[in-house]
Amino acid sequence: MEEITRNWKDIENDDFFKQFFNDESKKNDINQILSVAQQINKLGQAIEILNTELQKQVLANHEDLLSQATWVEKLESVLSIMQLHVQSLLSAVERLRGKIIDPFNRIETQTVVLARLHETSDLLRRVARMQHLSKRLCSQMTNNMQGPDIIKAANSLHELEHLMMDTDLNGLDVIADDQQVVKSHRTTVQRIATHTLSQGLQTMDRTKVSTAVQVFQNLRIVNGAIDNVIDTALSEIEKIATESLDVTLTTNQDLGKRAAPGRAAIPSPGSSGNLRTRIWENLERFFQDTLYTHCLQIELLQRILLEHHTKELDELSQKFWNSVNCLLSKVLIERTQGSSFVKQALEGEYPKFLRIFLDLRKRLKERSQSIGIYKINHDILLPFENAYLSRSVSRLLDPVHTMFSGEGLPTQDEIDGLIRTITNELSVSLVDDGLSTVVARNVGKAIRLFCLKCEQGLLVGGEASQVIDSPTTVQQTNVSLANLLYYLSSQITRVIANLSGLPSEGSSIISVALKEIDLLTKNILSPLLASINDAIESIILTMHDDAEFRDPSSPLGKEINCSLYMRELQGFILRSVNTFLIPYKNQTVVAECCKSVASRCIELFVRHACLLRPLTDFGKAKLIIDFSQIEVAVALLCRGGQLGSSEQQQYRTLRALKALLPLNADEIVQKVLEGEGDCGVPPSLVLLHLFSIAPSELESPHQSTGWSVSRLSQWMDKHPNERDRLAFCSGSLERYQLTVRQQNLPTFHPLFPLMKKLVNLNEHQNL
Repeated sequence: MEEITRNWKDIENDDFFKQFFNDESKKNDINQILSVAQQINKLGQAIEILNTELQKQVLANHEDLLSQATWVEKLESVLSIMQLHVQSLLSAVERLRGKIIDPFNRIETQTVVLARLHETSDLLRRVARMQHLSKRLCSQMTNNMQGPDIIKAANSLHELEHLMMDTDLNGLDVIADDQQVVKSHRTTVQRIATHTLSQGLQTMDRTKVSTAVQVFQNLRIVNGAIDNVIDTALSEIEKIATESLDVTLTTNQDLGKRAAPGRAAIPSPGSSGNLRTRIWENLERFFQDTLYTHCLQIELLQRILLEHHTKELDELSQKFWNSVNCLLSKVLIERTQGSSFVKQALEGEYPKFLRIFLDLRKRLKERSQSIGIYKINHDILLPFENAYLSRSVSRLLDPVHTMFSGEGLPTQDEIDGLIRTITNELSVSLVDDGLSTVVARNVGKAIRLFCLKCEQGLLVGGEASQVIDSPTTVQQTNVSLANLLYYLSSQITRVIANLSGLPSEGSSIISVALKEIDLLTKNILSPLLASINDAIESIILTMHDDAEFRDPSSPLGKEINCSLYMRELQGFILRSVNTFLIPYKNQTVVAECCKSVASRCIELFVRHACLLRPLTDFGKAKLIIDFSQIEVAVALLCRGGQLGSSEQQQYRTLRALKALLPLNADEIVQKVLEGEGDCGVPPSLVLLHLFSIAPSELESPHQSTGWSVSRLSQWMDKHPNERDRLAFCSGSLERYQLTVRQQNLPTFHPLFPLMKKLVNLNEHQNL
C-alpha cells in the first residue's frame, strides 16, 4: 500500500503529468524538453500503474461488486412487473373516459340551449318593459309637464335608457319606434327642465329649482346642467361688466360730420363729469343688481344640490366666486388699458370703487349663510389701490413742501389747508380698515415731513439760548415754529377724535407720528432750558458769597429775611417763565421739560446748602427760611403739573434736609444710622453738612484737594453713586486723622467719630 501511494505521488508530482491536471502554463515547456519516445514511455508506465491498481481494487472488493450485479437483475424483474400494471391502468382509464365524455357533451349542449333560452326570455322581458314604459312616457308627456309630471317623465326616461344601455337592442323593429320616441321625449324633458331651472333661478323659486335639479339628476346630466348655468351667468356678468365700463366721450362736433384733418376729438363742456357719473352709476348697478343676483342664485342652487346629496358640488359658490374674480380682473385690465378715462376714474376714486365691493359683500352677508366665501380679492384692486395711494401721499406731502418753499414761516391758513387735506383723505378711506391704515401711514409721513421742515428751519446759537435780555428774533422764530407744531398736533388730534370710524391701528400710527412733534418741541426747548439751568446754578453759587451765613456776630433774635440770592433766583425763574416759556402754546410739553429744571434747581440748592462753610446758628436759621423759599421758586416752574418720580425724590430730600437742619450733629447721625433718614437725605449730603459746622482744621473734601465749590459740584454730577461720594469725603477725614497724630493732640474733635460712622456706613451697607 505504501508503494502504491508513493507511485501515485510520483505521478502527481511529475512535471510531465501535471500538464494533464490543467496546468497549462508549463505544458509547452515540458513538451519541448522531452522527446516523443520519452513521453510515450512515461504514459505507458503510468497506464501500467493504473491497471495494476484496478486489478488490486477488484480483487479487494469482488464481493461487493457481485452483490451489486445481483441487485441489478432483481431491479430488471421488478420493472417488468410494473410495466404490466401500468398497461392495465391505462386500459382502465381509457374505458372510464368513454363513459364520461359522452354525458358531458350532452350536458354542455343542453346548457348552451338553456342559456340562449334565458337570454331570449330576458330580452323579451326587457322589450315588454320598454314598450310599457314607452306608453307610460307618452301618457306623461301629454300632460302639462309641471312639477311632479316632469320628474316622473325623467324617471321613466332614466329607466328606459338604463334598459337600452344594458342590452344591445339595435336592429329590433318592434322597438325601433319606441327608441325614437325616447330620444325625442328626452330632448323635450331636458329643454323643459333647463327652462324651469332658468326661470326658477330668476324668480328665486325654490320649488322650480328643486324640480329641475331632480330632473337633471334622473337624466344623469346634473353636472353638465350646472356647468351650463355657471357659464351662462359668467357670460352675462362679463357682458354687463364690459358694457358698464364702455363709455364713449361725446365730442362737440356733429356725429355725422367728419372732423377736420389734424383735429382731435375734444369732450364737450361738462361731459367729463357726466361720463364719470355714468361710470359709477353703471358699476353700482352691475355690482348691486347683476352680480348680487347671480351670487344669490348660485347660493340657492348650491343649497338645493346639497339637499339632494350632490356632494361633488358642495363648493359651487366658492368656485363661482373665484371665476367671477378672474373675470372681473380680466375685464378691468382690458377696459383700463383701452381707456385712460376709465383708468383715471377708477384710480382717482378708488375708495368709491372699494365701497361698491364692500356694499356687495355687506348685502350678501345679510342674505347668505356662507359669507366667508365672498372675500374681496385684493389682487383685483391692487393696481388701483397703489395708484390711489400714490396720489394720496402726493396730496398730503405737496402742501408741506409748498408751505416751506418760501422764505417765511408757514401761515396758519396753510396749515389749515393741510388739515383739511388730512381730514378729507382719512374720511374717504373709512370705507375699509385696511385702506384707512395705509392712509394713516401716509398722514404720518406728512407729519414727519412737517417736523423735518420745522427742524431744518430752527435757529441755533447764542441768540437762541440766551436768557439775560429780552427774547431775540431767533428765539421768537423758534417759538413760532414750536407753536405751528403744536397747532398742527392739536388740530390732527381733534380730527382723529371726530373720526369715530377710524380703526385703532390707524389712530395709533398717527399718534406715534404726533409724538415726534412733542419730541421736536422738547429739542427746541432744550438749549433754552440748558441756559436756564446754567443761570440757576450761577445764582445758587452766590449763596457762598452771603456773609450772613458765616457771620458769628449776627444775633439769633434778629429778624430773618429771605436771602438776596434767593430773591434773585425767584425773580429770574419768574421772568424766565413769563418771558421765554409762556409764549410756547404747548404748555404740556413745557411743563414736562420744566420738571427736570425744577429737579436740577432743588438738587443744586440742597448740595450747595450742605457745602456752606462755616455755618453759624443764625446762618442755619436763615438757611431754613431759604428752604421754604426755594419751594416757592420751584412752584413757578411746575405750575399746572406735578413733579415726576425723580423730581419728587429731590423734593423729598429737600424737605427731609430742612427737618434735619435744626438738630445737633449727634441727632442727625443717629437718625441716618437708624434709618430715619429714609425720608430722603443721602449720607454723603449729611457728611458734607457736618463739614460745614466742623472746625477749620477738619477741612472739607474740596478744600483738602484744592478744588473750588463749583468744581466739586461738577464732580458730584459725574459721580452720582453714594459709594464714590463717601469715599471722596473719607480722604479729608484720613488727612485730619493723620494731622492729629502728627501733632500728638490728645483727642479728636467730637464731630470726627460721627463722621467716621457715616463713612463706615458705606462699607457696611455697600452703598
